[in-house]
Amino acid sequence: MAELVDALDLGSSDLCRVGSSPSARTKNTMDIKELKNTEKLSVEWLVTIPSSKINIELDKKYFELMNKVNLPGFRPGKVPKTIIKKRFGQNVVSEVLDKIINETLTNAVKEKKLKPSVQPKVEIKKYEEGNDLQFSASFQLMPDIPDYDLKKIIVEKSKLKISDKDIDNSLSQIAEKHERFTPLKTKRKTKIGDLVLFDYEGKIDKKAFNGSSGKDETVVLGSNKYIPGYEDQMVSLEIGEKKTIKVVFPDDYREKKIAGKKAEFALEIKDIQEKVKKIEIDDKLAEELGEKNLDQLRKKIEENMKKDFENLSLLKMRREATEKMLKNFEFQVPSKMIDDEFNFLKSQAEKKDQKDSEIKQLANRRVKLGLIINSVAEKNEIKITDSDLTQAVVGEASKYPGQEKQVVEFYKSNPNLMNNLRGVALEEKVMKYIVNSCEKKEKECTIDELFKSDFLQNEKKMISNKKKEKK
Repeated sequence: MAELVDALDLGSSDLCRVGSSPSARTKNTMDIKELKNTEKLSVEWLVTIPSSKINIELDKKYFELMNKVNLPGFRPGKVPKTIIKKRFGQNVVSEVLDKIINETLTNAVKEKKLKPSVQPKVEIKKYEEGNDLQFSASFQLMPDIPDYDLKKIIVEKSKLKISDKDIDNSLSQIAEKHERFTPLKTKRKTKIGDLVLFDYEGKIDKKAFNGSSGKDETVVLGSNKYIPGYEDQMVSLEIGEKKTIKVVFPDDYREKKIAGKKAEFALEIKDIQEKVKKIEIDDKLAEELGEKNLDQLRKKIEENMKKDFENLSLLKMRREATEKMLKNFEFQVPSKMIDDEFNFLKSQAEKKDQKDSEIKQLANRRVKLGLIINSVAEKNEIKITDSDLTQAVVGEASKYPGQEKQVVEFYKSNPNLMNNLRGVALEEKVMKYIVNSCEKKEKECTIDELFKSDFLQNEKKMISNKKKEKK
């Protein structure tokens, strides 16, 4: 009965279309006994379908097969029913029972105006051909989510407090990271940190290979621009000096033909420049960064700071609103939905030693938030338009520069992925509505003060880790 669970999508609009034939809508064709259940949202039925209804459907299917099956020794349409039953009976019975059970449950759910939260679990208790069918069906209902005035939720709206000192500090950090090189004042050999201009010619087994030679190539020694061992052997060389170095291409090198192979490169050093130790904050720095002058660079920094601050402030408000909704919306979350989410999260968990209790807590949180978002969307008639979906696809495509067209086509040709994206887009739209509906309490602060918020600790940690990596 595996097909049954997949076929009966009780949470979708397809539910109302399945089993809409007159026979499926006829009353007194079945008997449903509601069994007592200790859980509030749980439903368990014991269903009996009379043999007369099943026999009619079986005869229809057998007659259909009799008219279209070709078997050796029989003329088309003349195969006896006994032969059809013997050859195809097992599959026919399974198919008919699936159809009848689906129609029965679908119509029962519709008539009782129930909203199942999960697919039903069906178990056939008793059936022999010619007799009544008895099966059990158990599922959980969607909870009644109470109305809540979103205006009662108060969130802090951060307002950027920016000064010339903040921009000066940002300029200092930029100047500290900026690389500028100048010709050697005193002739010397190369060292780590130098910018070297050179020609090269490489060979594997004394033969040239694709990309094996080049002229006027530049590299900052120690930058690891080249394969391991290459730059190290360029240290302590003078301008005009020639040297042959030996290296081994990594096993995972992008050019598979030369991966793992030994090579020799004949080098000629043409120029050496040393790094400027202290970069002045002036028009020259601005020009090297693509701006007209220092004033324009300061304006650009201020614009970027405002943009970053606004994005972080919105993220903080969204997270604060989320926490307050989870606290203020009180309803029972279907345990089966939590179990399904728990199993999904556990299969996706990167940390294999993560405790089940932690995953369970996260599953409960995600399911509850999802139910709240769906409820807010339904009660406020928030829907995803074609324009919203297009914008979501473009947003995903922008994450892959140079491959935007392929990403868009990929989504267009994958309905399941598009549906997932529709869900993400709906969540974004609802969360914007929720944040806009909340009461705002403005507070001036700097970017550093904003990062002290409990709702931005992940972002603060990411920035801190990036700074450590650069060092």
